[in-house]
Amino acid sequence: MKKHLIVILIILSIASAVLAGCGSEGEDTRQYVDTIGVVFTNNADDIINELYVFPIAIVGTNILEQDMGPDLIKNTSSTRRIGSFGVTIELQNTSYNVMARGRQQDIFVFAGVPLTNVCEAVLSFNREVDANPTLTIHHRSGDTNVIVGEHIHPGDAPNHTHMPMSRTETVRFNIRNSTEGSIYFISMREADQPRRGEVELFVGNLSPNALTSVTYRLPEEDMEVTEWLLHIQAPDGTSMTFNEPFNPWETEQIEILMDGDEIVYIVS
Repeated sequence: MKKHLIVILIILSIASAVLAGCGSEGEDTRQYVDTIGVVFTNNADDIINELYVFPIAIVGTNILEQDMGPDLIKNTSSTRRIGSFGVTIELQNTSYNVMARGRQQDIFVFAGVPLTNVCEAVLSFNREVDANPTLTIHHRSGDTNVIVGEHIHPGDAPNHTHMPMSRTETVRFNIRNSTEGSIYFISMREADQPRRGEVELFVGNLSPNALTSVTYRLPEEDMEVTEWLLHIQAPDGTSMTFNEPFNPWETEQIEILMDGDEIVYIVS
């Protein structure tokens, strides 16, 4: 079956993209040869690792049993964790199905999504408040559609060739705060491509002399990335990103401490 979507770029500034795409009425000026560009934005409380948009094949057919085409995020060779994506869709239908998979393997499914003359689609879900996810469709005419989707828990998620489960590897190490102040947030970013998104390691209150254990699952292909930058944030909002990279796949413990007036870390 012919692929239906091709990723063309990563939107580095979602604000400018939305202003350009939704700021005026009329036909989509980016539309050409029966295709349309759509920005997808993730406002859910989960990082999205996989995204599929595909035409409705047969009405009444189980969405998850259809050919979904390529995983848009994986095929971008860029952000697979956070952010917004510009995609080009071949307009073979008036409506499409949308499926996204979160980093915790939750699945978000939306049926019958109208994408003709659309500039942005926003995925929203808060698992503490919402029973189902929503996909807000912004048309260039100024109209908005809110489509209520289905949230499928990881244990109920099917696994077949058109929607492969991402193979993952587990990162495990300890982080010790040996500074005199508390640390509220700890993450890591790829040293070569920090804009690819943050991998959240800790959120809470890591008090002085406290130790926390980090367990995180990353896509198998990320094992090839061996240089990551550690980022920390204090409760008052001040933050810093260390310049020296570390390899999480070979790390047993990271100790954050003071060296005079400077905050440093030791990897063991």
